[in-house]
Amino acid sequence: MGKPSRTEIHALPMNVLVRIVNEWGDAPRAGSSMSGDPYPDASALKAESPETWSRFGPLDETTLIETANLVRPIFAATSAGECVERLNALMSQTGMTPAVAADDWTVREAWYVSRPDRELLANAVLSVLHHLRDEPDVRRLGSCDSDECVDVYVDQSPGGRRRYCCVTCQNRNRARAYRAARRAAVRN
Repeated sequence: MGKPSRTEIHALPMNVLVRIVNEWGDAPRAGSSMSGDPYPDASALKAESPETWSRFGPLDETTLIETANLVRPIFAATSAGECVERLNALMSQTGMTPAVAADDWTVREAWYVSRPDRELLANAVLSVLHHLRDEPDVRRLGSCDSDECVDVYVDQSPGGRRRYCCVTCQNRNRARAYRAARRAAVRN
């Protein structure tokens, strides 16, 4: 009986993962009224970060969409327990297993996936795991609080109080609240 095949995986940079979720995920595309627009060209993603993608074969739109849709709920988790539950489910789906590997005389942590068809998803999950190892507060992973946006973000602010995916959404929300307060004041 042969040894089961497994592929070593590597974490994606978090900014790349956020971009995948926001540009290929169904919810963010619908929230920004981009549902009918064509998806971004996956080759542009590869060109932007060639070292990250050198381990992958061709990136297909279906895999990017599926990965974005499966990872987005991690960012939308409302508790550490919910985040952990979602991460564990995805780790199980991909067949992720930790191991120890050696490079010359150096020992390091390695992660493997037994389902090569889920390699991008496993790399995405590993990105979140590595992020949470360095910053274990799951509130630092979020989904935009704007009524008109559901993009995800990683909060790297010193105070850890980020609520919007970008300054544009924050400013729109502030302007909306200001106008609503002015209308309420005029009525009273």
